[in-house]
Amino acid sequence: MTSITDSSREIIQTRIYKAPKELLLRMWSNPEHITHWWGPAGFSTTTHEMQFKPGGLWKYTMHGPDGTDYPNCIRYIHISPDRIEYRHGGEGKPVDFHVRVDFYQRGDMTEMNFCMTFSTSEERDRVAAQYGAVEGLASTMGRLDEYAAAQNPNNIELVIVRKFKAPRVLVWKALTEGEQIKQWSCPAGLELERSNGDAIAGGKWSARMVTPSGYGFDSEGEYLEVSPMDTLKYTHRWKKEDGSYKPTTLISISLTENDGFTTLCFVQAGFWSEEARAAHLGGWSSTIENLGKFVGATTADRVFTNERIFNAPLELVWKCWTDPSMVPQWFAPKPYTCSHCEIDLRAGGNFKIVMRSPDGHEHMMVSEITDVEPLESFAWVNTVRGFDDEVALQGGTMVRFEDLGGSTKVTVNSYGAAYSEMGAMMVAGMEMGWTATINQCVEVAEAAARK
Repeated sequence: MTSITDSSREIIQTRIYKAPKELLLRMWSNPEHITHWWGPAGFSTTTHEMQFKPGGLWKYTMHGPDGTDYPNCIRYIHISPDRIEYRHGGEGKPVDFHVRVDFYQRGDMTEMNFCMTFSTSEERDRVAAQYGAVEGLASTMGRLDEYAAAQNPNNIELVIVRKFKAPRVLVWKALTEGEQIKQWSCPAGLELERSNGDAIAGGKWSARMVTPSGYGFDSEGEYLEVSPMDTLKYTHRWKKEDGSYKPTTLISISLTENDGFTTLCFVQAGFWSEEARAAHLGGWSSTIENLGKFVGATTADRVFTNERIFNAPLELVWKCWTDPSMVPQWFAPKPYTCSHCEIDLRAGGNFKIVMRSPDGHEHMMVSEITDVEPLESFAWVNTVRGFDDEVALQGGTMVRFEDLGGSTKVTVNSYGAAYSEMGAMMVAGMEMGWTATINQCVEVAEAAARK
């Protein structure tokens, strides 16, 4: 059921879906899903880049039934379980309109309200007449209804989209050839001790990763689909110490190439909890950064480790890293400052900070938290964009805490992969910046401990 309301500057449509709002949000956040419903009937969509988070970009091309391509670009403003908000504009054009999508749970169904707001009523009328925006939106919402009805509402997914400055053939070989797989398929801080398997449909694979102390992680699975240069699908499961297995998940990797860049869309589905999904995000993000380095898509990379002893109790040091009222006191190397901080302290939550330069310019960084073990560990992954909105740097940080009986040992492991000259400069200064920042954290924590 769809209702349509047209005001002078808006196109508003509302539809009731026989699906929970969590499922609808998943349909919006995963390019593998979006391609099946985005756009009016007869259209298809190719995603070139997607960062589904506030400040992130979604660059895509809609392909019309007559063969016409329509490049588009979206910048997300707000994302929550109840609302998606973004600004939309064609590739290389100024922003055309603002969109707000609200989700309301209605028993076992969801009401989705889609509102497009234009700068003027004339612009709204032009877009409606020239592009058939009213009819097109109704068709798009109908396609979402049909597609969502066929999905499993309990499926928990992890989605990572990366854009590599490398040809697709090079990325495909790195994903499927055994000797190449061994050179990149492991997160930072671990070593790939063993990797076996043939990338053919029905083929088995297995791998073992080990920590510096020798603790091992065994995994295995089966290749389900191998479509050269396009799609790779396989199962994945972790082996427990007692010989049993954790639940099996399904991994799908698709590749598209455009103007010398290859977009990789990684989807892992079937997680047993949101915490499990978030825990895998950190490892897979680091591993995919290694893939980017291996195919020569990055201009520079670095892994940084810093261990410090804080003369302050564990609870206070933990608070310095996780309390939004304390983080701004130290989380920026001088002369920069941290003017604002928000932390949704849970696996999958956002870690937002606003850094201010000496001349007053502010830059917001939004990271996704991948691990929270109270008083033990805190980790996140992040993407930094340059002035041209292209990805400049991708990386992640893991902070571990150890109680020394009145004092606290903190170990910071951070990695960064640069995709531009700006990113390379940031990577080059990563160790110096982190060292200065951690020094400031020590000062804040020890000053608080003396009070």
